[in-house]
Amino acid sequence: MDIYQTVISHYPHWSKIELIAVVIVMIISFIILDRFYKKDKINKIQMFFCILFIIYLLHVFGSTVFSRLPSKRICKLEVFWSWKEILNSMNTTYPKYELFLENILNVIMLLPLVYGKKIDWEVGLLIGFCISFSIELMQLVLCRGMFDVDDIIHNSLGFLIGIVIINKVLLMNKIS
Repeated sequence: MDIYQTVISHYPHWSKIELIAVVIVMIISFIILDRFYKKDKINKIQMFFCILFIIYLLHVFGSTVFSRLPSKRICKLEVFWSWKEILNSMNTTYPKYELFLENILNVIMLLPLVYGKKIDWEVGLLIGFCISFSIELMQLVLCRGMFDVDDIIHNSLGFLIGIVIINKVLLMNKIS
């Protein structure tokens, strides 16, 4: 199966409202980035990577919210419930490897390896939390998936790890 068929089979058709929302977000993002570029706040490389990151975030929202059909409103507020299930299943005949993989992918999902400028870890954690919380809130409000505190923790952690990695890489490049 080629990439086009995979994308077509993975994503159901978006409604007109969803498509309009994506177009509006892209237009606003381009306008803001253009203004930052013209005021010399960012360079062309940072602008390019910001555009890639925006497209990536739209893909994340598309795959975690818009690709799902509306269902019941589901909320999981217990912290680290998924890790408890994984650990409890280790001594059984059917360990929860899929849940473990999902947790790891949730950490990796928001690795912000695209900005190209040092970001304080507190700011990075706040950005990761806000992005993740908005995904989970949209899932809750639109009844498309489960609002899950663990996902917020994993995504925020992933964003924080990405910030630390980028800051170390930028520091190493500055030294050399």
